[in-house]
Amino acid sequence: MIRLATSDDIASLKEIYAHGRAFIKSYQSPQWQNNYPSDALINDDIAKNALYVYIYDNQIVGVMTVLDDEPTYDYIEGDWLSHKPYKVVHRIATHKDYYQRGIAAKLLDYVYSDLGAISIRIDTHELNVPMQKMLIKNGFSYCGIIYLNTIEDRKRLAYQKDI
Repeated sequence: MIRLATSDDIASLKEIYAHGRAFIKSYQSPQWQNNYPSDALINDDIAKNALYVYIYDNQIVGVMTVLDDEPTYDYIEGDWLSHKPYKVVHRIATHKDYYQRGIAAKLLDYVYSDLGAISIRIDTHELNVPMQKMLIKNGFSYCGIIYLNTIEDRKRLAYQKDI
């Protein structure tokens, strides 16, 4: 089951994000370090009804943020697959006990099946090879490089999937 997150879910969300940070750090990527996502960002995603959780056996095992727009995607070194209206997926993560079980794929499928997306755009750090492999495996195409506005390590690999 996938549903919107609530403030009651914060402890579980923080645990999953901590797993994500540790996993990303294990291959020397600076992505998500320094306690990202912050408590303020988690609360903001919940307040915007943008944070979704995947429930399995009465436990939160996956999480993602879904937005309707991403200003940093206005410029890309490369080319998007299309310029259809799109959803953006950020901060997608899985509980460490559920790695390699297709949770991320199920979350992404939900964006199409239940949120009505006809296109999804997503980005990741160039050192986040596991994420890149998951995206390709799930039908996403590499489109080019985008640059985040908010942090020093700004370069990200951008992907898109249309249906």
